[in-house]
Amino acid sequence: MATLSHPAHLNLYRAARNRRLRKRFAAAVVTVLALGTIAYGESWLLEDAPRATLECAVTSGVAHALETPVAAN
Repeated sequence: MATLSHPAHLNLYRAARNRRLRKRFAAAVVTVLALGTIAYGESWLLEDAPRATLECAVTSGVAHALETPVAAN
């Protein structure tokens, strides 16, 4: 049984096409990671940052004032 071999230029074309596809895929992954870092990186950094003492005191004071019921006169 004879097998047909592909011409050399087709193998070269397929190899070049596969390299281009790998490069495009890698570029897409890098782009998605970069955009994700830009979009969510700032919120991650700010979320993990410790709150300043004055900011914490004001925030807890306002929250306490909003939660306590107001007496009717």
